[in-house]
Amino acid sequence: MKCDMIRDLLPSYIEKLTSSYSNEEIDKHLESCEACRQFHREMTGDTGLSMPKIDKAEAEKLNYFKKVKKINRRKVIISISVVLLLAVAFIWLFAIGTRVSSKDVDIVYNKNNGRLEVHLTLENGKDLLVSGKSKFIYDENDNVIGYETRYTPRGLFHNPFDDVGNEYMLGTQIRNEPNYPHSFILEFKDKSMTFINGELVE
Repeated sequence: MKCDMIRDLLPSYIEKLTSSYSNEEIDKHLESCEACRQFHREMTGDTGLSMPKIDKAEAEKLNYFKKVKKINRRKVIISISVVLLLAVAFIWLFAIGTRVSSKDVDIVYNKNNGRLEVHLTLENGKDLLVSGKSKFIYDENDNVIGYETRYTPRGLFHNPFDDVGNEYMLGTQIRNEPNYPHSFILEFKDKSMTFINGELVE
């Protein structure tokens, strides 16, 4: 048989669908024809190639490098986590701070020329920072009926590069309009102090 005919029959031969006579002819041809033998090997997936063998020493070396890579990755993750935690702690302790108790603060307030002034001095050795927020007060018809300002004193660890100090002065203009109360609220850790139109009410 010619090569073309053999190659046409090879799929059926591989699937064992050819007759015994055809099988004999194909076997004879494959013994004598290298090109058709190669074609047959490619069709059956038998390339004659084998995977390279890795000796034990090489395998152990590869495993060692994998372990080192894993350990290094873990060290990098831990290092980044520690740096982030330290950064958060630094910002919290030296920039944001924690709310202070009114017992740790010396509070002096007075009214002067239509203004309320509140002087705070933190006495626990920390620096004093005050954060505040303001808002209008509305009635059920969305009419503005007052104004509210809230201040939160916070204690910070002393930062030698940014001397905030332990004293803080707050002030606001007093409005003598009973129908338009201006609330001035100091929110300490243990209590709140509320001034309305310059008068301490609680």
